[in-house]
Amino acid sequence: MKTSTPFLRLSILGVVSLGLLGSLSAQAADTGAADFFFRDGDRAMILGDSITQQRQYSTFVESFVLSRFPDWKITFRNTGWSGDTMGLRTRGGIDAGFERDLKPLAPTAVTIDFGMNDARAGAKGTKDYVGNAGKLADKFAALGTRVAFVTSSAEERYQEGQPAGSAYNTMLRTYSEGLKQVAAEKNLPFVNQLDPMIDVIEKGREVGVFASKEGGARLVPDGVHPNWEGSFVMAVYILKGLNAPALVSSVEIDAKSGAVKAEKAVVTEVKTGDALSFTRLDAAMPWPVSGEVANVLKVAGFNPFDDLSRYLLKVTGLTAASYRVAADDKPLGTFTREQLASGVNLTGSAFNALPEVKALFDAITAKNNLFYSRWRDVQVAQIPSWIATDAVEQGRAKRLAELDAQLAAADAKLDGLRKPQAHRWTITPVK
Repeated sequence: MKTSTPFLRLSILGVVSLGLLGSLSAQAADTGAADFFFRDGDRAMILGDSITQQRQYSTFVESFVLSRFPDWKITFRNTGWSGDTMGLRTRGGIDAGFERDLKPLAPTAVTIDFGMNDARAGAKGTKDYVGNAGKLADKFAALGTRVAFVTSSAEERYQEGQPAGSAYNTMLRTYSEGLKQVAAEKNLPFVNQLDPMIDVIEKGREVGVFASKEGGARLVPDGVHPNWEGSFVMAVYILKGLNAPALVSSVEIDAKSGAVKAEKAVVTEVKTGDALSFTRLDAAMPWPVSGEVANVLKVAGFNPFDDLSRYLLKVTGLTAASYRVAADDKPLGTFTREQLASGVNLTGSAFNALPEVKALFDAITAKNNLFYSRWRDVQVAQIPSWIATDAVEQGRAKRLAELDAQLAAADAKLDGLRKPQAHRWTITPVK
């Protein structure tokens, strides 16, 4: 086996030098970020009803941002509440709810996703929905908060001839059109996730990925609340609607000469021969997405990783028929010579192969659960008047202070976990 000297040849010490890490950080920061809704320094809020309260689509959105921009100072808070509407009805109304739950967090950016409950009022309810959307936008504007309106997700049922099998989706479309008008009048971003989600469900049924009748695989098991797979579909179209960038990093290697072309990554210590090996340090991590979404990836036209997480490897000059790709000996997949020569996107296998990817997702999930407990179980927990005493409120204040310290630690932990790690990659012929 021979060792080559590619034009990006650096020592391992060089890889971990402050100068190189700083360069990679800058590359990560400018990866299509200019048009993206979220920004460095944001206190981001995800606002909505029970679908938001599930902390699923919001976790995918957050994991995308934290993994793609590892040096951004940004935090996320999920403020979804079951049964809620654009008028914040479960929080005591738009004025009281805003003052208690939203304003204290001082968000700099918020996505607002209501409609599933609002549209139960039928066509006559659109006036209130649209009016409350405008009021909510104005309240956030007074705080200096950037607002993006997001349509409701879709229902999934089995009514003949209806979009995604649900006549209710037609009403949701009416509400979505009203929301689009408010966004236009206020000059705010508008994201339509409703129609793309309906499209994914219908195309999935056409090819048997999803069931066309009760009892099979679906995105929305109870008709209203998406599972993790459905929440992933939501996150994909929300991120696309917010102009999220696609490229994570790209590495191209000539297996014969060892020459390297890399974008948003640094490749060192290339060794050629029967097998190819190299060290790869990326400017950002691939999107943390678990295998729970595997089924929906079979739907034609749904290409979330090509659209949002291009974690690319291209290897030319190979001679064997197929090769095993691994990072630190953890498999990323087996591919033909032709596939590798064309380039492969390894986002889908990174969750299990790169430990930091799963660790980040798990830590985001834990942090979001912690905030939910702090807010709903302590801050807004109702104490019966017959036991409400100064001592009880002092105990609440003490517990909130403890949980706030835990949240600060959880955010700090996320800052550390989202730093890309160098891995030793091997491209080995399959015998």
